[in-house]
Amino acid sequence: MNPAEAAKHTVEIGKKHVLHQQQRIARHNELIAKLEREGHRDLIAEALRLLAEMKQTLAEMEAHQAAAQERLVQFTVDEPSLAKVERDCPM
Repeated sequence: MNPAEAAKHTVEIGKKHVLHQQQRIARHNELIAKLEREGHRDLIAEALRLLAEMKQTLAEMEAHQAAAQERLVQFTVDEPSLAKVERDCPM
């Protein structure tokens, strides 16, 4: 696998991981609402702490995803476009 393919693969996996974490957070919010409706006050604080951790993890995943996307862009510069820019903008 060449570097561009590896970068693309990393971006694709990252997108899935971010999506899955977003889904887990949505489900956790639903569970917290259920705990609140059912009056489980003793469990809500811990559920909210876990939710905060999940959101922090999502933020980290999104940062990694953005970095992976940037690496992909660096590996996939369109050579004809690059040549055109160099032609149109001589230094």
